[in-house]
Amino acid sequence: MRRRTGPIVGSGVVAAVLALAACATPGAEPADDGSQLVGVAMPTTTSQRWIADGENVTAQLEALGHDVDLQFADDDVPTQIAQIEAMIDAGAEALVVGSIDGTALKDVLARAAAQDIPVIAYDRLIRDSGDIAYYATFDNERVGIQQGTSLLQGLGVLDAAGAPTGAQGPFAVELFAGSPDDNNATVFYEGAMGVLQPWIDSGVLVVTSGETDFATIATPAWNGDTAASRLGPLLDTHYASTRLDGILAPADIISVPLLDVLRDHGYGTAEQPWPVVTGQDADVAAVKAVVAGEQFSTVYKDTRQLAEVAVQMVDALLSGQEPETNDVTSYDNGVMVVPSYLLQPQLVTKDNYVGVLIDSGYYTQEDLA
Repeated sequence: MRRRTGPIVGSGVVAAVLALAACATPGAEPADDGSQLVGVAMPTTTSQRWIADGENVTAQLEALGHDVDLQFADDDVPTQIAQIEAMIDAGAEALVVGSIDGTALKDVLARAAAQDIPVIAYDRLIRDSGDIAYYATFDNERVGIQQGTSLLQGLGVLDAAGAPTGAQGPFAVELFAGSPDDNNATVFYEGAMGVLQPWIDSGVLVVTSGETDFATIATPAWNGDTAASRLGPLLDTHYASTRLDGILAPADIISVPLLDVLRDHGYGTAEQPWPVVTGQDADVAAVKAVVAGEQFSTVYKDTRQLAEVAVQMVDALLSGQEPETNDVTSYDNGVMVVPSYLLQPQLVTKDNYVGVLIDSGYYTQEDLA
């Protein structure tokens, strides 16, 4: 299990206790001291944010006296299913699951439910299962709205307050979406397109490739190399003699590889400035790109806060209490409406990254050097 360097502090827990927190041995049995074992299943270590999520959840649970079995499945669904099964066998009394494929866990979660093990869906909605107790996430529609709005602001179609500037364009843009097996990807896309579609219809924005539907622009497994391999031919085919002005990129794990392709095609110079490129997750590489003027924006989702929400849900359930929610209508997983707690994301640009990311303690200046 890889460890993230940098701060992983959750508000409301004691720093001295967090300093002593460590991941439990995989598959470990609960301790004999009466502490309760919580299984934490995270999807991948390929993205910095998921490593931070896993470690934040673990640190905060351990600070409250729980034992933790933290596992990363490295984007392999059978591995994640096997990990959850092992957690159940080890006596886990609650599960926190950041799913890889939100439709693939029905059977293993039914097994958890048969043993009265509550399941918290973490950031990604788990679909087609009635065995989800609660959902901890961000306002994902808002993420998409922020991305679409940011793209328009970077192009000069909207001003800083979000008001139309009168710019007529046309501005040439290309669209990318996340993984089709992640419910959030669809929500991000719908939020962004709700902002962008009127400007596409009016001709201010032109998707030169014509590729706008989710199925065409989706990126399986959120694989940045897959996205990059799509962008290269688009540039060669549609932009050999014209400029690409903007890219809707749904996450930093995709935007950063796209920047490499753009660089290879001559962008990032005085003669050919960078297109406006969006992102999400405030990964270090992307924030560095934002500071350097290469990526226009990213959406910051404080994993410390999300971990705190999930941990409070677990702790309440294990104490026989009802967790706090603030949304009981939005997230229908196909079987049930999952009671949820939604946190607010925040757009990060070159103008505000210090106040949002550094002054909050999420990163230090050294992290971004």
